[in-house]
Amino acid sequence: MKVIRTYWPIATTLIVSLLVAAIYGNHFGWTIAPIDTNEKAYSAFGQFGDYFGGILNPLLAFFNIALIVYYQKVSIAKSADKDVVFRMLELQSKIVAGFELRTKHKIQIDSPEKSEKEGEEEEGRMDQEYEEINSGLRSFWIFDKEIKTRYQRMRDYTKPGEDGPPERTPEQRLELLRRAYDRYYHGNFRKQYLGHYFRNLYLIFKTIDESEAFSKKEKLQYAKIVRAQMSHIEMKLLYLNCQISDGSSFKKYVARYKILEWTSGADFSNYDRALKHSDLIKADIASWKSDF
Repeated sequence: MKVIRTYWPIATTLIVSLLVAAIYGNHFGWTIAPIDTNEKAYSAFGQFGDYFGGILNPLLAFFNIALIVYYQKVSIAKSADKDVVFRMLELQSKIVAGFELRTKHKIQIDSPEKSEKEGEEEEGRMDQEYEEINSGLRSFWIFDKEIKTRYQRMRDYTKPGEDGPPERTPEQRLELLRRAYDRYYHGNFRKQYLGHYFRNLYLIFKTIDESEAFSKKEKLQYAKIVRAQMSHIEMKLLYLNCQISDGSSFKKYVARYKILEWTSGADFSNYDRALKHSDLIKADIASWKSDF
């Protein structure tokens, strides 16, 4: 299909030339005869040539103008869609820059305490609480840390009367991770951040995919540009977000444009070392291709 689009003008010119040559050969043969032996025929064919050229030239001019208008329309449409994609990328950066998470921490500081003996002081320790503000891309480190904490609490939970948490297979651990993220996303007021972020990211890939102006190659190119803007932790959270009902529709674009091509169980080793050497996450992402 690409070859036809590229070489059709040359092919059309060649076919027309061969057609004219065939008509000439049919009337006069393929040998050049003296003009005086076939003067009337040559004169008639010259008139036919003038007639043919008089009709063909306006037609070619019309097709030329039509092609110019068509390619200008395609060029304008591509430029408009490209502008939309990059404006949405700019908006995505502003969304991330607008993140502001407040986390509270406790530290121990030296506190002089008076002893029972009057006038003497002893060095003591006391807890002091302070608030830390995390903004921009650093917020994703906080998301990652909080999701890990929630998952490990669920994994290590021991029911009353039992000696310890139950043994779990990698499949069960992955399902537990999905549930942990689902609860985290819908609780802790994190949906206001992650929901906004992933909705806009989804819309960027949807705009690229549904563009009628972009070719398949151009769609892949722009998808790679968007993917290149995403950090390692954003990739991790995208995988987790695709596991819940709110983000499941994103799977088709992840599969089509290979957004999580390099994401594997090793990326979640800080959550659970049992996932590090498991191919479960890699296989899960690969299975999305057959779904769409």
